[in-house]
Amino acid sequence: MMYKVKSYRKRKFSINVILHVINVILLILLAFTMVYPFVEILLKSFMSDKEIINTSGFAWPTHWQIDGYRTIFTDTTYNFGRAFLNSIFVTVTTTIYQLIITTLAAYGLSKKTLPGRPVINFFFIFTMYFGGGLVPYYLLIRELGLLNTIWVLIVPQFISVYNVLIMRSFFMNFPKELTEAARIDGASEFSIFLRIVLPLSKPILATIALFVAVGVWNNWFTTMLFIQDPDLRPMAYTLQVIIEKAQGQVRDVGNGTSTEMIGQSVEYAAIIVSTVPILVVYPFLQKYFTKGVMIGSIKG
Repeated sequence: MMYKVKSYRKRKFSINVILHVINVILLILLAFTMVYPFVEILLKSFMSDKEIINTSGFAWPTHWQIDGYRTIFTDTTYNFGRAFLNSIFVTVTTTIYQLIITTLAAYGLSKKTLPGRPVINFFFIFTMYFGGGLVPYYLLIRELGLLNTIWVLIVPQFISVYNVLIMRSFFMNFPKELTEAARIDGASEFSIFLRIVLPLSKPILATIALFVAVGVWNNWFTTMLFIQDPDLRPMAYTLQVIIEKAQGQVRDVGNGTSTEMIGQSVEYAAIIVSTVPILVVYPFLQKYFTKGVMIGSIKG
């Protein structure tokens, strides 16, 4: 009997070790597929165009140079520095703006005592499946006077129903004992929300903030539709222009149309510069982001 128990434990231990090794190998392969493209682009951004053309796949630069980075920040054709500042302003403003409205809407919808709650929920969810179309949306933007202004990238993005539903699920599962104790002590609903709910909602707030920030940072389509002034264009659209020109496509960049191909080092440098801000911010939000995603997946 003792021999069978030892044999079973030994066999179970062997299976666990094998599964652990397989998991580690799969995670290493997954990490490699994510890191490799970024490292390759980073190295090529420090190469000369001639070296990039003569190099296939991963390679270490023979002669390090920063001509690509110098070009994107000094060439007035693309005005990349101004576009970078525009993206910072739009991303920060929109994230704060949308986070406030999303949090207030989700907290209200999480209350079963809210008058007309089913009807309001229906109108929120309805917009996720049906839209007015691009032409009516364009006409609305024009009538609001937002065409060719920086605010067209901010004001229409005031809320995301998907984010509202995630945050509502979090608030619906918030410990009722805390809010009831505060009410007994005479705290108002707004005071409860501000002093108790928000401080304990950092994980979901960080998750939603990261969702919004990444979406706004990478949004170039809105700029293409509504903004003609080159000084108002964000970095995502400027990066799109640089990539298309690097591929030999014709594009109006605001100072005339050109078919001139730019260097690939400029293209890679622009990709790195547009990616770095998100990489810098993410580590500070990682612990909140991971917890917030788990909350949404378990309690949603």
